[in-house]
Amino acid sequence: MEPDQDIILRQYELMVNSTFQVTNWRQTANNFFLAINTTLVAIAAYLYNFSPSTGIIIGVIGIGITILWYETIHYFRALNKSKFIVIHDIEKKLPIMMFSMEYDHFRKEKREIATQIECKIPCLFAVVYLAIIVILILKIGGIL
Repeated sequence: MEPDQDIILRQYELMVNSTFQVTNWRQTANNFFLAINTTLVAIAAYLYNFSPSTGIIIGVIGIGITILWYETIHYFRALNKSKFIVIHDIEKKLPIMMFSMEYDHFRKEKREIATQIECKIPCLFAVVYLAIIVILILKIGGIL
């Protein structure tokens, strides 16, 4: 292998490894946000009979956290997308374009990518928070 090819291959490996790191960061962030949201929903449910107004505040905070979660997923998606653009460009200088080929095959499957699926989870939590807020407002208003 020529010296230039060796350098290109090392840089390629570095970029591929960095995509794995971004995936790990994304998973850690998802676990963090899932834990926070699960705790907030449990607290809001517990407060149903004791302090509806506090439950409403928790619901509003929860919606804010789900928005941050959603944006965090999109950030990691954009970061990894950029990394794969670089990987595809580097692959043009290598004998086989493995990731480009994999991407082409994946696109033919017409499947949602992982981050599109992941974004549904914060949206579900946002719906739960909205339901909690509405129920607690109705309770305060004496309708429930």
